[in-house]
Amino acid sequence: MVNRMKTRILYLILLIFAISIVEAQEKSTNRTGKKKERIKVNTSKRNLREGATFDFPEMDKRIDSLRTKYDLPGVTVAIVRNDKLVYINCYGVQDSDIQIPTQNSSLFRIASISKPITVVALLKLMQEGKLSMETKVFGKDGILSEDFGTLPENSNWDKITIRHLIEHKSGIQNIPNDPMFDYKGLTNKEIIARIIAERSLSSIPGEENHYSNIGYNILGRVIEKITNSDYENYVKTEILSPCGISRMKIGLNTLEERFPDEVKYYQPDEPGWVYGMDVWRMDAHGGWIASATDLARFITHVNRIDAVPDIIKKEWLEQTYLGFEQWTHNGSLPGIASMLTRFNDEFSFVFLTNRRSWANDFWNDISSSIIGGIKEQETWPDIDLFKKIKW
Repeated sequence: MVNRMKTRILYLILLIFAISIVEAQEKSTNRTGKKKERIKVNTSKRNLREGATFDFPEMDKRIDSLRTKYDLPGVTVAIVRNDKLVYINCYGVQDSDIQIPTQNSSLFRIASISKPITVVALLKLMQEGKLSMETKVFGKDGILSEDFGTLPENSNWDKITIRHLIEHKSGIQNIPNDPMFDYKGLTNKEIIARIIAERSLSSIPGEENHYSNIGYNILGRVIEKITNSDYENYVKTEILSPCGISRMKIGLNTLEERFPDEVKYYQPDEPGWVYGMDVWRMDAHGGWIASATDLARFITHVNRIDAVPDIIKKEWLEQTYLGFEQWTHNGSLPGIASMLTRFNDEFSFVFLTNRRSWANDFWNDISSSIIGGIKEQETWPDIDLFKKIKW
């Protein structure tokens, strides 16, 4: 009898203990039935490769080393081989404040990688016979005519062609500053009008090379004039959609305006700039946001490789650097560094991160790390992750 009583007491104790565990679990469960857990991120390891079946430890080691050396919060890398996405990987966090890991779906400002997108839009219009490389931009024979005001006499603005703007040989120079990072509150049209009225060209168009963001801003307005469409909408419809890209868009300016899946940008040494720039106004020269997979899709459609049909014919791509065997375009803004590279007829790659560095070796380290990893990999899987990613 005593033993039976002891058994019952022990059973009751165990039952009470089990109930307390269930109650504790229920209290930690949200309304969807999932346990509330703080996201824990081991930032030295991979976060997500959607559909991936390929381990690439040497590349992981190289990217981890880059992140450590330059204190990069989050990184995504995509590698294309023979027009197939063979590698997509994500490292670190897209928002370090709440430890959200970087994902394949993470959207980054891509800064000046917006420029080759604008070039492709122009090449499409050339392919359709709507303009040429030698088409004048301003003046009585120009596409924009005097839309931005009367040109100063003997100013050479009327000699600027589409080619000059694409190749940064228009004579527009960033003296005393880059107008696209100044003139707060002005529209694109107002900035262009002001530059024409107030700044002389530093050289005759075609003679000297001076990197020019406003030159690509002007090209954006050329696209709008010819198509009678908003720059962003035209590029989305005529360039990105045929590439299978649906999530790219022109970014906005403030932290509160971030889009879903957009990363948070960090630049402790330039604190007022990250969310103090007019990114929306940068559209054609630096305004797009994209994922690494988006840019990988883009390059497969303009790389002159036959596996995936290009949206622009080879003879038109060869009018620009897009016809080179190897080319790279970097993008850099406070809180972002990006790289899009056609390495050769076999490989291309994308690198995106939410912090930039001013170190002398920064860009070379990115390029050599990824190219070095590609060269060391002896065998590649016969996969195409584009087919497994549903957006």
